[in-house]
Amino acid sequence: MRWTFEIPGQPPSVNRMYTQIILRSGTAAPYRSVKKDSKVAAYQVGATYIAKLAKPTGWTATPGQQIRIYLDFQLKRDADADNLMKALLDAIAVALNVNDRMFLPCTRSKTTSNKDPKVLVEIDDGVA
Repeated sequence: MRWTFEIPGQPPSVNRMYTQIILRSGTAAPYRSVKKDSKVAAYQVGATYIAKLAKPTGWTATPGQQIRIYLDFQLKRDADADNLMKALLDAIAVALNVNDRMFLPCTRSKTTSNKDPKVLVEIDDGVA
């Protein structure tokens, strides 16, 4: 089965996915850690919602099933396509309730200088 949907906005780059924070535990010395950037988290919430709505009624992945995901990036500013995939594919995995290791992602196209950036997503589970 194949289906398509569109996610508005430019996906966040994996390079900006996490921010450093300082944590304290009782009287122990402070230490550094990382947390997901709030803008990345917000993008993923929206992308998950859109992907859930686009998922065909009754669709479920077969255990161990590989899923092809074709991506057409229409970007505002240029970026490495592979850096843009992480946050996006994680969101789609949540929406489909699958482990993203089963994804076979393919960047089909990438354009830049678009006024309204977006990603066109096509999912093909290969099952008739």
